[in-house]
Amino acid sequence: MMQINDLSYLGNTYENKLILGGASAVIEANASAKGNNSLALTDTDLVLNTKKNGVTRLKGTGTALAIGEDPTADVYYALDGFDKVKVKTISREGKNYDLEIVKIRAIDRPNR
Repeated sequence: MMQINDLSYLGNTYENKLILGGASAVIEANASAKGNNSLALTDTDLVLNTKKNGVTRLKGTGTALAIGEDPTADVYYALDGFDKVKVKTISREGKNYDLEIVKIRAIDRPNR
């Protein structure tokens, strides 16, 4: 008789294995500022869709805005397994503000 929390039937894996045809993405936004009237705002959005024919499409945006003393705004991304990638970065910097926006579009086609 198997219990609900009995996972003894699962095997252990002690090594990393390559998964063919996989695609992954990460986006991270960081913002910081000092002072009484400071503002730090971040927003990220990633949409990954796979169609029935196996084509995977990614659309992503990362925004970081910092207003105040010593403003810092950065957007980082990592993509793996995509066949075609387009990245657009917008950076604006002033005495008391820092803005960075990253827009990503990527496609992964099977068997390529």
